[in-house]
Amino acid sequence: MDGAKESRPSLRKIRSSKAFIFTVINLAVFTDAYLYALIIPVLPFALVERVQLHQDDVQRWIGILLAAYGGGLLVGSPIAAWFADRGESRQGPYLWGLIALAASTVAFSLGQSTSVLLVGRLVQGASSAIVHTVGTAILADTVGQAGVGPAMGFIGMSIALGVLVGPVVGGVLYHSYGYLAVFVSGYALVALDFLLRILMLPSPRKVNIQADATYGTFSHDRDNAETPPDETQPRASRSSRPPPTSSTNPSPPPTPKEIPPTHRHPMLTLLTTPRMLAAILADFMQSVVLTGLETILPLRIKLLFHYNSKQVALVFLVLTIPSFSAPAVGLLSDRAGAKPIVTLGFTALGPLLGLLRLVTHDSGAQVALLCALLLLIGVALSALATPAFAEAMYVVDDAAAARPGVFGPKGAYAQAFGLMTVAYAAGSLVGPFVGGLMAERVGWDRVTLASGVLCGLCALPCLYATGGRRRAVSSVGGQDSGSGMSG
Repeated sequence: MDGAKESRPSLRKIRSSKAFIFTVINLAVFTDAYLYALIIPVLPFALVERVQLHQDDVQRWIGILLAAYGGGLLVGSPIAAWFADRGESRQGPYLWGLIALAASTVAFSLGQSTSVLLVGRLVQGASSAIVHTVGTAILADTVGQAGVGPAMGFIGMSIALGVLVGPVVGGVLYHSYGYLAVFVSGYALVALDFLLRILMLPSPRKVNIQADATYGTFSHDRDNAETPPDETQPRASRSSRPPPTSSTNPSPPPTPKEIPPTHRHPMLTLLTTPRMLAAILADFMQSVVLTGLETILPLRIKLLFHYNSKQVALVFLVLTIPSFSAPAVGLLSDRAGAKPIVTLGFTALGPLLGLLRLVTHDSGAQVALLCALLLLIGVALSALATPAFAEAMYVVDDAAAARPGVFGPKGAYAQAFGLMTVAYAAGSLVGPFVGGLMAERVGWDRVTLASGVLCGLCALPCLYATGGRRRAVSSVGGQDSGSGMSG
């Protein structure tokens, strides 16, 4: 019995450790991205051979199916964020997200009509909303502000790995073994993901941020994930230091009743912050460009170079290879601030997207040019998403430091990440529809040129509003030497 009693706490400690939670969240986003990307090189072929679409309708339906994912993501993100920040635990919604992902995989593997594929893609988008919104909130609860940049970088790398591996596996399996074989690996990943999500014990949700953020410490006791909060204490008294006041008697942070009504809706508060809007813009445009390319590139490569599904996948993965630099981008963003990185990313995207219009005919030199441009575009895109997600957390922390209680007793991490996911979802709607329609109506040249001009213009608001280098936090006297952003 004694041995059993000793084993239980140790197992619980592993299941609630930072390393285990970090692994589970990254596997979840990898699985989600993998299943999203698995069918991208397959669609131009499967829609003709399996669904019996005419070749002239394929480009339109690729755009519709990719946009359907964005629609599910757009609708599901604010709902998932609201429940994640209002509930006592984030674990329940997280498991429901995986169930939705399994259902969408079944629909896509067995469906033989556009309506079934459409429903499957919508459900997959809703599942992704939960994975990204709730998962990033759990990770933020776990690692704290000091580790959020690199953590979001690893999230970006896991997504990149899924987007990188998925098309290759999908293209190779479809070419060699047929349509149903494409989804075998997907079912295995979903099963493993489900097991790990059940085992995971996320950190107890601490709601001290309004008190602690006043000092710039942002300590949610996340370093001690297995230690539950002392529920016998009032929330306001859990901070070890009283808030600064002109009186000798400490006063607790505002209760929800003391918060002005206009401050009771965290999403509205965040949407009035220019810095948050700049982060949302960066995430939105990254999604527009990426999903737009996912919509028009596979068919363009197939028709221009006469490639099969495996060859399409190999060319397409060049775009995602630079995403493996996401952890380094996150670390650099913590050091230098998001402003120079995001601005440079948009500035580079402008001419690079415009140069895609030079790819016009079938030759080895043209393939090399396309691959080189896609590689550089991937580098520029990686400079947008990771700093933008880190910015979302910084906006929440700095707003809470400036106005304790502004987000209420539950905080707003999930809702901030929910807004970012909504931005990505909106981009996932706009990219496929606009890219696909413009490719049909005005051609490759004008699509790439218009995309480049738009990205170049986006550098200006990001230069103005995005946060600069973070100042060091001083612990002297419990005061913050500058928890905000300089520049």
